[in-house]
Amino acid sequence: MVRNETLREKPRIKPVAYAVVIFVTLGLTIANETLAQLGLQQNYVIQFSLALVLAALLASRNALLILCVILGVLAMNMPEPSLARYYLDRDILLAFVCAIVLFPSVYHLLGR
Repeated sequence: MVRNETLREKPRIKPVAYAVVIFVTLGLTIANETLAQLGLQQNYVIQFSLALVLAALLASRNALLILCVILGVLAMNMPEPSLARYYLDRDILLAFVCAIVLFPSVYHLLGR
């Protein structure tokens, strides 16, 4: 006799939790920086939408890619004197992080 407990599917909360954490930390930071460059930082609907898209793109990636994005976001949030000391530019870091997020999706679309 098979028990019903073994047949029941386990809830998949782990991917949802990862997506929420990515949305709150990385998605909003990248969206805010990107929209600030375009002068749209006060439009919260666009900021939320862009953060949601970025979180969806990052949620399906591996841990190394997410770690690279986290390091890029941390570097973007450093004060200007610290960035100047390491010869970094906030715009270049933003472009780097966006490239890391978008490149696997574009490669997947064009690789088919």
